[in-house]
Amino acid sequence: MKPWRFMWTRTGRRIPATRWSRNLGGDERMRPKAPRTFRRRQWIVNRPLQYRFVGLLLIFFGLLTFVTLLAMGVAIWTTLYTFNLLRDPVIISLYTTTAWILAFELVLMSPVVIWLGIRLSHTVAGPLVRIDAALAKMARGDFDVRISLRKGDALIELAEAVNRLAESLRGRAS
Repeated sequence: MKPWRFMWTRTGRRIPATRWSRNLGGDERMRPKAPRTFRRRQWIVNRPLQYRFVGLLLIFFGLLTFVTLLAMGVAIWTTLYTFNLLRDPVIISLYTTTAWILAFELVLMSPVVIWLGIRLSHTVAGPLVRIDAALAKMARGDFDVRISLRKGDALIELAEAVNRLAESLRGRAS
């Protein structure tokens, strides 16, 4: 057998490497880990809803930056006007630099806002897709539906209400 097909334990024994023990090194780590129950594979499940949510977040973030720039400009201009420093190049340079930093912050933070918006909207859009599919099955007369949502998802109460409705209709149909 090839040398890379073996591994050494902490006690000094040479044992065959398995697919679970490769690159782990140790007897206690050789057991396979329990499989993950569910892992998100697709983050965008309801494009119109999620894109609208992300767009609103970006608009809010942009407006927040714009209002900050405007308030800063008014405050600085009022101060400069009050103390008759409107022509001071250092103060004008300070204002211009701060405005550029805020604009640069808007550009840098936009991907973070987009990622956060998709992540947050996924906790609503995912359950909506499942609830929609369950209600479509119930409309076709198939009352054998059970909606199970992930930990941290929104609309858990609505999913439980749909489950109770399906159970009630299943009891009436039989």
